[in-house]
Amino acid sequence: MDTAPEHAPAALRFTPFHVAGYLFLVAGLLLAVHQGLQSFDAVPPAPWVRWSHIHFVTVGAFTQLVFGMLPQLAARRLRVAAPSRRTMWAGFITLNGGFVAAWVGRAFGPTWLYDAGLVVVWLTAAGLFALVVAFLRQADRSMARDVTVGLYLIAPLMLLVGLAFAFSLYTSTFAIDVPGGWWGLREGHVHANAWGFLGLAAIGTFYDVLPRMVEAPLHSRRLRSWSFWLLAAGIGPLAFGPVLGMGRAVTGTGLVLFASGYLLYVYNLVRTYRAGSRSGLALSVLVAQAWILGPAGFAPFILFGVPLGIPERWIEMGALHFFFMGWALPVALAGLALYSRNLPPARRQGPAPPDPCGLLPYGKVPGSVVNGWMVAVWNVAVLVAGVSFLYQDAGWSPSAMATGFTALTVLWAHHLVRIAQQRRLAVTQPAVAT
Repeated sequence: MDTAPEHAPAALRFTPFHVAGYLFLVAGLLLAVHQGLQSFDAVPPAPWVRWSHIHFVTVGAFTQLVFGMLPQLAARRLRVAAPSRRTMWAGFITLNGGFVAAWVGRAFGPTWLYDAGLVVVWLTAAGLFALVVAFLRQADRSMARDVTVGLYLIAPLMLLVGLAFAFSLYTSTFAIDVPGGWWGLREGHVHANAWGFLGLAAIGTFYDVLPRMVEAPLHSRRLRSWSFWLLAAGIGPLAFGPVLGMGRAVTGTGLVLFASGYLLYVYNLVRTYRAGSRSGLALSVLVAQAWILGPAGFAPFILFGVPLGIPERWIEMGALHFFFMGWALPVALAGLALYSRNLPPARRQGPAPPDPCGLLPYGKVPGSVVNGWMVAVWNVAVLVAGVSFLYQDAGWSPSAMATGFTALTVLWAHHLVRIAQQRRLAVTQPAVAT
């Protein structure tokens, strides 16, 4: 299962989703600062901040990029016409209108607003899935076996599953009784949305984009196919196992399958990176891949009841931190950095260097956003802050958490400034490539 098109029909566009993703990352940065000050009693506590912080990075920023880029990337991969601007704007309005309604209903009430917003987001996700299916029906039949296309189909399908589980989490309107109870629904929701939707969409994209970033061919197309089948086989049990209350038998099996496929994927990217040219942005993306399995390191202990001497609530906080700050945030920032300089051909003041697959702006990677030392500091800070979540009763924990989050927020702000500068350069001097 691995065929690749020779050409793609249209240039990728910088969309309203990119702008919204950037604004959500700015809001997430402010919430991260507030959460850090709150831990030192410097600001009044706000219970909605932690939930909002996580969802502003994932639903707010990462999901914006997926909805903005996945239809365009799928159309290019399948060699069909890209979605119209009207289609993109319709998805943008419904996704963000639904998310704002759900956020207000969750943070401040009333619950019916959360329900209504979640229904709108679910219908928008269904529209994304239908759009990819429509592209596939227009394309050559052989493309049904393509790995990237398969991942682009499974990702929005898992978002539909994860959102369906979310209906019962914070309101009784759509509540259902499941063997795994509320916590099973919550775990299934996280697995489906984080690993299923965000993870698989990113894997499909980086399989195509990272080789272009380092100017080297993908190390192994065979490993790419094997990883796909393992990931596809594992994500269903990972999402439904907790809901069914079958952690060891179903969730554990899914974890082994998904982790095996993911390790093949990471190995493939590492070998590709080593064979190509060095790029700080590519290195940032590559190192971030290690954190997606951060929560998996704790799973065997929880599934089989092996005591770690750490409260499960603290383990959950640390695992979510590793996933969202270690993986999701660097990937979202990299996605914005890659496409912040894209302009429609009519607005360019000169020809752009050719890009064989049209996946990178101006045919090259912007190297000024991230460099090696920033990647090192970022990931050390993620580790330091994450460990402090696991040992919150230790005397050194507050200082470690403050140090880690200070470094993360400074670098986070720096990346946003550099991305904004790139976009301004694209608009004012589109003929100049950096």
